[in-house]
Amino acid sequence: MMLWRRPDPDDKVGEEHLRDEEAMRAVEKEMLRNIHKDILGRWYFIKTTTARYTMAASLLLMCCSGLLYKKLSVNDDANWIVVSSPKGNIKNIELPDGSTVWLNSGSVLKFPERFGKTREIELVDGEAYFDVKHDDRMPFTVHYGRLHARVLGTAFNVKFYKNISDVRLSVTRGRVEVGNKLSSFGVITLGKEIVYDQKEGTHQIRPIDAEKVAAWKSNEINLYSIPFDELIMRLENIYNVQIDYDRTRVNHLTTTIHFSRNNTLPYVLDIIKTIHHLDYDIKGKEVYLKKM
Repeated sequence: MMLWRRPDPDDKVGEEHLRDEEAMRAVEKEMLRNIHKDILGRWYFIKTTTARYTMAASLLLMCCSGLLYKKLSVNDDANWIVVSSPKGNIKNIELPDGSTVWLNSGSVLKFPERFGKTREIELVDGEAYFDVKHDDRMPFTVHYGRLHARVLGTAFNVKFYKNISDVRLSVTRGRVEVGNKLSSFGVITLGKEIVYDQKEGTHQIRPIDAEKVAAWKSNEINLYSIPFDELIMRLENIYNVQIDYDRTRVNHLTTTIHFSRNNTLPYVLDIIKTIHHLDYDIKGKEVYLKKM
């Protein structure tokens, strides 16, 4: 380390001494420059005070932006409401815009406390019937799985279960645009149903009695050509039971069935027994199905 002292005022400072002092200051300046260069590495291009202040301001803005984004995200999550309908029950929900939702047994819906520039909600799992308040300026969007349904104001039924490949939407009033992030599948109109296969990623549109499909909200159950695993899940949700069966023997079956929530479980199981030749045994909250 090089040391130097500031000349005493009483000293006789000649030109030679001044040159030495100037040289020492130059050495010190070079040493500091090298130290800064070693510490800052590739950031040493920041040579001016203005540049340093600019970089500091930029870094501060980036940090503040990150904190603000995180805070807004937290608030956004905190402002969302999650509603679930227990097995054996149907819930009626009024959304912030006055739209109404019927939530079927074992279903989960997520929506904000209030709508901002958009009206967007999510059917997390299950089945729901939407009666949407009309608003030309603000479309209403339901997200479910990889799909969305977008309307201005209409009524439609969505069935989306995470563990069931078969996803359906049917329209009882108006028009509904259905699609995913990549494309639109088209506009579904009154009396039509779009069926989407989550495993294959394919869809088809077909005519349906949409009023009967949505009749579950008034306790009438009408199921059309549904997979057997969905039939079992429906019965479990409606009657709050656990049903065990040999999936390898019956999962290929499809079922069309009509009954009421007011019917007893043995009554419905007797219908299934007739259709698919399946015997059953009920022990408390557990049901066992087997081929006859």
